[in-house]
Amino acid sequence: MSVSFSSRIGAGFFLALIFAAAPVGAKDQSLVTLSAGLFDLVSHRTQEFEGRAEYRHGQGFFETVGAFRGFKPIIGIMGNSAGAVFGYAGLAAPIVIGAKRWEIVPSGGVGGYHEGDGIFLGGTFEFHVGLSASYALSENSRLGVALYHISNANTHRKNPGVNSILLQWSLAFD
Repeated sequence: MSVSFSSRIGAGFFLALIFAAAPVGAKDQSLVTLSAGLFDLVSHRTQEFEGRAEYRHGQGFFETVGAFRGFKPIIGIMGNSAGAVFGYAGLAAPIVIGAKRWEIVPSGGVGGYHEGDGIFLGGTFEFHVGLSASYALSENSRLGVALYHISNANTHRKNPGVNSILLQWSLAFD
């Protein structure tokens, strides 16, 4: 099933908004996060191994010096052992706790999914939501766990959705 013209326009507008608008506020360090875990965690299908790489920009929108650090642009790619690939972009909303040692990060965005030999999610255009928690091992390194959901939110006829649980390691840089 092909992606509708309005879905393409909406996704294009969303991505342009994220990456073209000028970030403002205090700059945090940018992060590269590598993750590994289980894809399709809560279904009755066979779970697959999942790997992810994600970049979170240090500058964002509506930033503060408090616990809420603003909305930070993210871009990432997921692949699993069944050959599925999901490329996505969106926003993360980091919240720091305890002198920046702990961080809780809800995130969301849109992307394109190719199922390979894996699960058909109804189409190419999919939404992504996630929640991660991490602990600062050092000034430039974090270790954490994340839950992710990929779904088309009923924009296609079929919408099985998938959930993942991942162990994460993040490396910060300026």
